[in-house]
Amino acid sequence: MKESTAVEQQIEQEAPERPARKRSAAKTGTAGAPTRPTKGRRSPEELQARILAAAIAEFAEHSYSGARIDKISKRAKTVDRMLYYYFGSKERLYQAVLEHLYAEMVEEQRSFVQTESDPVEGMKQLIAHSWHHYNRNPDLVRLLMTENLLRAKYVKKSAKIKRVSMPLVETIRSLLESGQQKQVFRKDVDAETVLMTVMALGFFYVSNHHTCSRWLGVDLMESQRRDAWLAHITGVVLGDLKPR
Repeated sequence: MKESTAVEQQIEQEAPERPARKRSAAKTGTAGAPTRPTKGRRSPEELQARILAAAIAEFAEHSYSGARIDKISKRAKTVDRMLYYYFGSKERLYQAVLEHLYAEMVEEQRSFVQTESDPVEGMKQLIAHSWHHYNRNPDLVRLLMTENLLRAKYVKKSAKIKRVSMPLVETIRSLLESGQQKQVFRKDVDAETVLMTVMALGFFYVSNHHTCSRWLGVDLMESQRRDAWLAHITGVVLGDLKPR
């Protein structure tokens, strides 16, 4: 790896040249000698974060094949060589985007706190939590659609994503056990199936709202319709969980 000073030099080269100051206007140090004007520098971490955010937007909008490095550089207000310096290639940058989004999704799931005393209410809250995450993160939905078209090619290559386990699986399992003890949930159901049902109903709505809105002749992203769909998901899942 190159030293951090090399990174700073690269970053410094991005900034437009400032006109030379007149000698009379130069600042002076304690000894009276002119000092070099302080130049604000962005940290490597800040630059990488900007590149990642720009890449998420570009890949989400144009998919992997259609995304262009020069457009990502422009969005990030940097130059192509910095993308290659930090990420090595377009493929590695795309993989870093997937890893970042998966990490955010897992962190979001970990932030959910279940209502242990009432498993039915806890399941309602979990369904709403998952639904709102898709609505707040349309880029995640688009990128997951892209990766599915690629048959999970880059997800499979990522050691970080391979180690990911969905925290909501354990949360649902805990809610199911509590509900089964209270005899409000049936016993012949597993946590993975419940989570897949919740994710499927939420993901489909957000990922297909453009085409579905067209043939239905309505705007599915209106708040009232989204609230109604959340109520529908909740009814479907809780209805299926009732003892038979």
